[in-house]
Order: sequence, then structure tokens, then C-alpha cells
Amino acid sequence: MTAFTVSSMQNLPAGLRNVIGKHFADSRWRETCAYYNGLSERYRLTVCFHAQLKKRHSVFRLQEMTEAERTMIVCAIDELRHAFSRQRKHGINHATFLSWLSVSERKTLFMHAGLSEKEFSQPYWHINDESCKWRGSLLRALNELLSLFDDAPEILTAIKPEEYFN
Repeated sequence: MTAFTVSSMQNLPAGLRNVIGKHFADSRWRETCAYYNGLSERYRLTVCFHAQLKKRHSVFRLQEMTEAERTMIVCAIDELRHAFSRQRKHGINHATFLSWLSVSERKTLFMHAGLSEKEFSQPYWHINDESCKWRGSLLRALNELLSLFDDAPEILTAIKPEEYFN
């Protein structure tokens, strides 16, 4: 799983950049756009939140965004799919999994669950307590994020095909 951005493309030798642009760029771009554009607005809000973009970005299609915005979106998807990988969650309790998430990943999870800063600031091991009021919301959101990236392309790209030749 890889996120391909303009900065990573610029580090490639010109010949390799041309080969990728000629043979792979179009399909990678179409797959990335289809994946992001196919997300519901709620999931796009979650990705935009993690990418530190504004809510209004969630209504744009990937092709309609600037290069910088596309890069932020693609990097956010890549980071979240690594963080919320089913293999990473397999066989461990919820509190341990939450402890492995970075602060920004945990904030994204809590935002996706519709929880506030108040719940976020509580110790995350409360999730193991059945009487925890926000446990159900957080577990639903966790399960959603664990399956959200199942269909994401192996290689995500923020680069439009024509940008390989500029």
C-alpha cells in the first residue's frame, strides 16, 4: 500500500517517471478517484477531517481539488488504512488497539463516532467498561473504519496523469 504524490514523483528519474506516466498513471488515477468519489459524504468528512481540510472539501470530487488538497486526501487515506488495518486489530482488545493509534488517528476515530472533545479527553481504557456511555458509538465507528479501506486501491495517487510529463 502506497500513496504517490507529486513530491515522490519528482524524486524519480525522468525515464521512470515517463514509463509510469505512459503505462500506469491513468489506471491508478481512475482507481483512486473512483474510490474517493464513491465514499459517502460521512466517510469523506472523516477523511477530510484527518487531512485537516475544511468540511466543504467533502463535497468536492477528487479531480476538482487542487494538487495540495489531493495530496492531503491521499496521504490521509493511506495513513488511516494503515492505522485501521484489520490485521493490526486482530486478536487484541479495544483499549490496546486505541493505545497504538496516534493522537490524530484517535481524534479522527472519535470524530467519526460523533463524540466530543470531552469524551476524547477521557482515558481510552474506559472503552473496556460496559457501562461507558460512549462505548457503543466508538465501537461502531471503529468497525466502520476497519472495513472502510478494504476496497481502497493498493496504490493511491494524487497525481493527474498529465502531470507526469510536465
